[in-house]
Amino acid sequence: MGWRTDLGVRLAGAIVACLAWASLAFAADLTSAPPADSSANEFPQAAPYITLFQEVRVGAYAHNPNHDENAPVDVSFETLSSNLPFANFSNPYVNWFLSPRIGLGAMVNTGGKTSYAFGTFNWRIPIWKMLFFEGELGGAVNNSPDWQGPQRIDMGCPLTFREAGGFGLQLTQNWDVVATVSHASHASFCTSKNPGDTDFGVVVGYKF
Repeated sequence: MGWRTDLGVRLAGAIVACLAWASLAFAADLTSAPPADSSANEFPQAAPYITLFQEVRVGAYAHNPNHDENAPVDVSFETLSSNLPFANFSNPYVNWFLSPRIGLGAMVNTGGKTSYAFGTFNWRIPIWKMLFFEGELGGAVNNSPDWQGPQRIDMGCPLTFREAGGFGLQLTQNWDVVATVSHASHASFCTSKNPGDTDFGVVVGYKF
């Protein structure tokens, strides 16, 4: 039970630090940023150009609880582009599907264990008022060892798929927060070894 307690303490500390930083910046931003409006509840409209760094995000995660590496906390860094501008169909759902954002980032283990860099496509589905669902699909490259040992996992392949999904709140036009689950694995395409890396966490984003 000791490692579980340590996991809870470390993760709670990381999340509190992340949210405290966000709340301070958010409070300072309230004087100049307008509140979230109805556009947050609509499918995003692609601009005629793409901005590669429209939003930046930081997060704290519980590191792969199903496969203990005795390094229970990950931190994430991610940038998101504007929606891809190529879809121009009469059906708004087709436009939405063909206009994801591009995400580039890294999941870094604070104990020096398995980490990875990733590139994904990101889709957002508005649900109600500030509430939305967000999903990502792409690929990742990891630094796991090619051997299985105590407190280490062999991912089976340095290249994997990466999926993520979670629910979020659009706090203002600039700030959002998402409770999310991310998973990286090669779906047994490389070898029979496919333990995967599943992380649970919270991310805070700021859109420029």
